[in-house]
Amino acid sequence: MKSRIKSYAELVKFRLTSTVVATSSFGYIIALQFTKGENWKNFFDWLLFAGVLIGGMFIVFAANGMNQIIEKENDGKMERTSNRPIVEERISVAHARIFCWVTGLLGIVVLIITGATFLSVLLGGLSFVLYVFVYTPMKQVSPIAVMVGAIPGALPPLIGYSAVVPRLDEIGLILFLVQFFWQFPHFWAIAWLLHDDYQKAGYWLLPTRGGRDKRSAYQILIYTVILNLVSLMPLYYGVSNIAAVSVIIPLALFFLYKAYRLFVTLDTSEARKLLYASFLYTPVVFLSYILF
Repeated sequence: MKSRIKSYAELVKFRLTSTVVATSSFGYIIALQFTKGENWKNFFDWLLFAGVLIGGMFIVFAANGMNQIIEKENDGKMERTSNRPIVEERISVAHARIFCWVTGLLGIVVLIITGATFLSVLLGGLSFVLYVFVYTPMKQVSPIAVMVGAIPGALPPLIGYSAVVPRLDEIGLILFLVQFFWQFPHFWAIAWLLHDDYQKAGYWLLPTRGGRDKRSAYQILIYTVILNLVSLMPLYYGVSNIAAVSVIIPLALFFLYKAYRLFVTLDTSEARKLLYASFLYTPVVFLSYILF
């Protein structure tokens, strides 16, 4: 039983899912603060909050599992994925498919019964469809796949926000854009490190066909600049104040420096440092919006 649980945790990428879904909690809290003001804690709905987290987690579980089902053959070609449970047949494709459809539908049901808005539920379903049926097959076709994949990856904070605010407004879209643009330096740093391994399966995930070249590093640098500018936009709308800026700007400059170092050196060690820096970025930025 312990071995089976471990295999299913690997199928759904439990740790990665937890960090992605956590951003939906930031979206939920920011929505309350922006709409309810200083008394936002009086409107905190624990049932809805739990529904956003659990429902979102089940949907991401399903998407990650379906991704591994579709990519079984290619995963077997790459060193980093050759020990995944479907590749090693620790979980059969049939059982994995049933598990994914059940968890995906359960995620939608959880969102509905805990009181999430129609928009929040719709975005949850959209994230699954885009990730599984658009991003996953596109990975072998074009580097544009990274941009497509960044859309479902950026939806969790918007799902959390729209669970409170039943419409698309400027704040919700900015939270989406912060998460959206963050994924480019983050994921391209991973693609830089694993470029040779990805090539074994025919994946082109760096931004240019040149692979680890100046043009790819330049795009990473440009998207990092855009991310830093977008991260400051909530100040204009009154979501945060100058205290948040005093936290975000040093972090943004540090992150930009890491991207610049990769551009200058084209060294995989710098890509690894950029990846580590990316792990800090969104939690600190979202917490700054909430705390200040």
